[in-house]
Amino acid sequence: MELDIKKSKILGSYYDVEYVDNLRDETDGHKISGRIIEVDKLIKIEKSLGLQNKLQTLLHEDIHGLCWEYVIDDPEKVVGQMTSGIFALIVDNPEFIKKILEFASLQKKGDE
Repeated sequence: MELDIKKSKILGSYYDVEYVDNLRDETDGHKISGRIIEVDKLIKIEKSLGLQNKLQTLLHEDIHGLCWEYVIDDPEKVVGQMTSGIFALIVDNPEFIKKILEFASLQKKGDE
C-alpha cells in the first residue's frame, strides 16, 4: 500500500503534500524525512520512506502545522514525542478512532 494523500487540512488551511526524492535540510544539507513550509502551505515527504514512516512523517509535519496555525512554539523534541504518542494512540485504539470518525461524519451531515 502506497501513501497517496495529496492534501492535508490543518485547522482551516489546506496544505499540499508532495513526495520528493532526496529530501534535505536547507540549512546544512542533511537528509530529512519531512518538511513543512507553512507560508507556502506545503508539506514535503521523502519518497523512499516505507508506509509507516511516511504516515508518521505526515503526522509529524501536521503537528508542526498545528503549532504554527495556533502560534505555539514547537521544539522538535516535543513534536517528535507527540508524533510517537499520537501515532501509537491511533494504532492501538482503532475503535476509538472509528467512533471519532463516525462523530465527524454525523457533524458534517448536520452542517448540510
